[in-house]
Amino acid sequence: MKVWSYVFITTREPRKAVQAIRNIPGVVKADALLGTPDAIAIVEGDDIRSMDAVIDRIVEVPGILGTDSKVARWID
Repeated sequence: MKVWSYVFITTREPRKAVQAIRNIPGVVKADALLGTPDAIAIVEGDDIRSMDAVIDRIVEVPGILGTDSKVARWID
């Protein structure tokens, strides 16, 4: 079962950050936002560890000042 997380991103350059984040394997979607936070990404992994690895790669993108992640759970 896949694990999903919403990653709220703070950056000085949302457009550049989102362009870089979209190229990271495991990122399902990434968009710049108006207001706070500056951007959001949806990431997935096969388990918490692999999903965490995707988030770690987002944090390494130049210009990222911080992230706040929320694991999502599918509810029927």
